[in-house]
Amino acid sequence: MAVAERTWGAFKSFVLYQETIKAIRDDMAALSRDVAALSNAHADLRDRISRLEGVIDGVAMAGRQRRIEG
Repeated sequence: MAVAERTWGAFKSFVLYQETIKAIRDDMAALSRDVAALSNAHADLRDRISRLEGVIDGVAMAGRQRRIEG
């Protein structure tokens, strides 16, 4: 009886470990998707900031040219 109980306990532990590993894999996949989305958002933000800096530089140059001409 003791052997059967230990065998059953080992089997239950094995199944629980498998479920735990699957949950960890799912969490890692979700985290990977989140990191990819964050990376894309960062790239989009970088592009928007670059465009804004270009507009600001253009306005500053136009203002300097007017002062020189005027």
